[in-house]
Amino acid sequence: MKINKIPLLRGIQKKIFLNFFFLFIFLFLCFYFPLFKMLKEAFTTSTGSFTLNEFKKIFNDLYNLRVVTFTFKEAFISAFFTLIVGLPGAYIISHYKFKGKSFLVSLTTVPFILPSLLVALGFIILFGDNGFLNKFLMDVFHFKQPFHILYSFAAIILVHTFYNFPVVLRIIGAAWAGVSDKYEFAAKSLGAKPLEVFFKVTVPLLLPAIISSFSLVFLFCFLSFSIILIIGGARFATIEVSIYTYYNMFSDFKMGSALATFQALFSLLVIYTYLKVSDIVKTGDIEKSIAPAPSILSNKKTLFFSLIYLGLIFFLIIAPILVVIVYAFLDPFSSKFTLENFAKLFGTDYTYLLGTSFLRVTLNSFAFALFTLLLSNLFALLGSYGLKTNFKGKNLFVSILMLPLAISPITIALSFIIFFRSPINLMNTPIPILIAHTLLAFPFSLRALLPAVQSTSDSFVFASRSLGYSRVKSFFAVDLNLFKNVLITSSIFSFAISFGEFGATFMLYMPRFTTIPIALYRFLSGRHYGEASALGSIFAVINIISFILIEKFHRGRENII
Repeated sequence: MKINKIPLLRGIQKKIFLNFFFLFIFLFLCFYFPLFKMLKEAFTTSTGSFTLNEFKKIFNDLYNLRVVTFTFKEAFISAFFTLIVGLPGAYIISHYKFKGKSFLVSLTTVPFILPSLLVALGFIILFGDNGFLNKFLMDVFHFKQPFHILYSFAAIILVHTFYNFPVVLRIIGAAWAGVSDKYEFAAKSLGAKPLEVFFKVTVPLLLPAIISSFSLVFLFCFLSFSIILIIGGARFATIEVSIYTYYNMFSDFKMGSALATFQALFSLLVIYTYLKVSDIVKTGDIEKSIAPAPSILSNKKTLFFSLIYLGLIFFLIIAPILVVIVYAFLDPFSSKFTLENFAKLFGTDYTYLLGTSFLRVTLNSFAFALFTLLLSNLFALLGSYGLKTNFKGKNLFVSILMLPLAISPITIALSFIIFFRSPINLMNTPIPILIAHTLLAFPFSLRALLPAVQSTSDSFVFASRSLGYSRVKSFFAVDLNLFKNVLITSSIFSFAISFGEFGATFMLYMPRFTTIPIALYRFLSGRHYGEASALGSIFAVINIISFILIEKFHRGRENII
């Protein structure tokens, strides 16, 4: 007798699908319908008739064309350099074993959980005209002029490369570890030189992984907002920045909606490419079973270059965090140790700048993060249990649930501004911010919880129900114990995403709903770097704790990212 034929479990499955239905109601009202309203704004005139005029302006207007061209340019070049920087690391971690390897690989998660604002602050303190690097060059090597790095195209590429190289390292590293060395031996036996072997044998074998990682990095850079806003300066604007500009400076919802629609459609195309190529990576015919085991780094030349590379990578990951923490305890004028930056932060000196007290800012951030944690995990659990049963069109349902991952925070925020302003104006409430944070965290929660829920057997539930447990009690007594570590990881990830979210919040917030990332941006834009560093150091500690906890509870499982 099959368990799924028992009437008791059929009743359970009906309840699961009912919960699944509630999840789709939430997504429809808070994601799909606002997006539809935004699309309507882009495709209609003020009188309601259909038009393509706004889309024509994307390519006919010189400013818009320059923005679109620059967005593609910076995304492509950023992805290219990220690939170049990440490839040596992918080779090292896939071919060699050394002390601290697992720690270093784990450390590459840090850029993912670091808010982009914190990274930007770290690079300003490190590479700014009065930053640590220029002070070192001027004091030690007597440079007369500072080395100008920030507020340039090169600075954007540099920060994007740092922020995204772990994608290349992890995706290509995993694929490279599964490539059999017999292909290289065969090529060498035929007289091929090392470079010929690499480009004619290794690269074709790794091509799906290369395309997969390149497309993902391209997408991240294509949707870049805060890094362009802070590091790029006034000369540079991406589509994402222009959407915000059209709304904030010109109140032009139609042009903003057209740009957001164009961006979303192209993003979906990139994601489709990424998923298709990822399937090739997962189901390819590379003979992983006979791939060579990682060897010990013994060759002196290889060891030398590996140490230099790994040292630079370690520096790039640690330095932006470290300089923020150090600068927080320095007087900006005398460079002497001080706690003044923290005192000012917790005082009332900057209430005018933040729009509210710092205590309120902190409470706002924690409140949004905690509610996001609860809601994203609740919806992810509903989705996971709904997807536990195989049914026709399951893959389509998964795509529908994961779609918020493909839409940028700025686009989500713009759709909310259009949707929530009528008939009931909710823009003066924290609800749009909370929903936006939940939508941004939900796909990651679902990605973490779905495999765990699917791996649990219904027989445990049936056994507990046969003992008289209600379904709710059975969930807490049985289900929760089976995947509590994954739930903890998902909770930490959701908390960290909400706590560091800037783009959507920046579009939606009122002064009384200011969060820590918004406050950090206010300090940065006002060039209060001491106070920004004090706030950033608190931010960094919270993210480091998140990183440690994620590594502890999610070790050995599939990556969430």
